[in-house]
Amino acid sequence: MNIRAIFNVVGVLLVLLSGLTLLPIGVSLYFGHAPIEGFMSETSAFEWTFGLSLASGLILWKLFPSGLDKLRDREGFAIVTVSWLSISAFGALPLYLSGTCPEFIDAFFESTSGFTTTGASILQDIDAVSHGILFWRNLMQWVGGMGIILLSLAIFPMLGIGSFHLFKAEIPGGSTVEQTQPRLVETAKILWKTYLALTLIEIFALRFAGLNWFDAVCHTFSTVATGGFSPHNGSIGVFNNAYIESIIILFMFLGGINFALHFQLVRRNFAVVFKNPEFKAYCGMLLAGILFVTWGLTRISDAGDAGQAFRSAAFTVVSINTTTGFITNDFNLWPEYLKLFMVAIMMVGGCSGSTSGSFKVIRFIILLKIIMRELKKLVYPRAIFHVKVGDKTIDADDLSNVAALTFLFIGFSALGGVLLSAMGVDLTTALSATVASLFNIGPGLGTVGAMGNYAEIPAMGKGLLIIFMLLGRLEIYGVILLFLPMTWRK
Repeated sequence: MNIRAIFNVVGVLLVLLSGLTLLPIGVSLYFGHAPIEGFMSETSAFEWTFGLSLASGLILWKLFPSGLDKLRDREGFAIVTVSWLSISAFGALPLYLSGTCPEFIDAFFESTSGFTTTGASILQDIDAVSHGILFWRNLMQWVGGMGIILLSLAIFPMLGIGSFHLFKAEIPGGSTVEQTQPRLVETAKILWKTYLALTLIEIFALRFAGLNWFDAVCHTFSTVATGGFSPHNGSIGVFNNAYIESIIILFMFLGGINFALHFQLVRRNFAVVFKNPEFKAYCGMLLAGILFVTWGLTRISDAGDAGQAFRSAAFTVVSINTTTGFITNDFNLWPEYLKLFMVAIMMVGGCSGSTSGSFKVIRFIILLKIIMRELKKLVYPRAIFHVKVGDKTIDADDLSNVAALTFLFIGFSALGGVLLSAMGVDLTTALSATVASLFNIGPGLGTVGAMGNYAEIPAMGKGLLIIFMLLGRLEIYGVILLFLPMTWRK
C-alpha cells in the first residue's frame, strides 16, 4: 500500500476544501448574524476552518511525494475512503466552532450527510440557523454530488496520472460507468461543465419562479446533487408553489440520470439516450410509481382530489426515488402500503453515474435478469443463457459483483438495524434510519420521518450511521477493503 500517495491526495483535497470555505465566508459577512452566546461568529468559524484545512493540506501535500504514477486499485479505494473521511471531518468544523452543533459528533454527522448527499440532519430548527452555515450545508452537497475526487481531477491536472483508479473508486456506479473522453481529465471537465450548466439553469428558473437568490442557490445545490438539504424547516412544502415544485421535479429527474447521457444529449445523440435500457427503466419506474401513489392518495382523499394527489405523488416519488429527500408533505401519514412502496423505490435509486445514491437502476435490472436466467435454467437445464442488458452481454465478474453487493446492502441494513435497536432505538426507526443512511436517502420512517431528522439518535448510533453513509456513497467495497489484511500487503 502506497501510504504516501494517500496523504498526498488528502493534502490536495484539503487545500481545495479551504478554497471552498471562502464562499460561505462571503455569505456570512453579507448577512452579519450575531454569534451564538459562548461561541465564535460563523465568519470566524469559517476563517479558522480555512486556515486549518489550508495549513494541513499544504503540509501533507508537500511532505509526502505523490507516487500517483504507481497507483493500483487498492490505493485508489484507500485514497477515496480516507479523503472522504478527512473532508467530512474538516467540513464539520464551521458547524462545531460556531455552536450550530455544540457536539462534534453532531457536526460530523451533518457534514458527512452533506458531502455524501444523504440529506439526514440533526438540526431541529433550521430556520434559526445563520445563513453562512445554511449555505455551507448546501455547498457540501453540491460538491459531494459529483464527487470530491472528480472535482480535483477537473481542477488539478497533476492528478491525471493513474487517476482512473480514483475515478472508478468514487463515482456512483464504479466500473460500470464509462469515460466520455479518452483522457480522464477531459471526462472530469465535461461532467463538471454539465453539472455547472444544470446548476445555473435551475438557479435562474427558481429565481424567476419567485424565490430569492439565497433560496434559489441553496435549493439548486441540493436538487442537482440529489441531496435534499433545505434552509427551511418545511423543506419545499414551505413555498406551496406548484411552479417551484415542477422545476425541482425536473432537475431531480435530471440529477438521477447518468451524466454520460447528458453529454450525449448536448451532442444531440438522442437515439443513444432514448435507447439506453437503464434510462428507459428509470423513466418507466418513475411513471408507474407516480400513477400508483396518485391512485393510493386519491383513495384516502375526502374530496377525491386526483389533481392534488398527482401533485403530491409526482414530487414525492421523484424525490425519494432519486434519493434527494425533499418533501412537500409527510409521507409517514400515508397508508402503510404506500410507506412500504416509498421504502422500496428509495432502495432502487437513480441511474449509475448520476448524483443519486442507493443501489442504482442498472444493478436492479441485472439482478432481475439473473433471477429470470435461473428460472429458465430450471425449465431448460441443458441450455446456456447469457444475461444481456440491451445489446450488451454482462460478463460473469459483473454478475457476481451485483449479487455480492446486493447481499452486502441487505446484510449491512440488517446489522445496522440490530445495532441501533440494541442502543434503545425503536425497531421501525432503527431499520429505516439504517436503510436511509446506507442508501444515502435521508428521510425514513418513525422518528427519522419525512423531515429526515436524526437528533434523537444516540451519539454512538450517529457514529454508526456516519460509517453507513460513507459505505453507501462509496458503495461498500472500497471501505471494507481498508479492513482486510490483504489490502495492506505488498
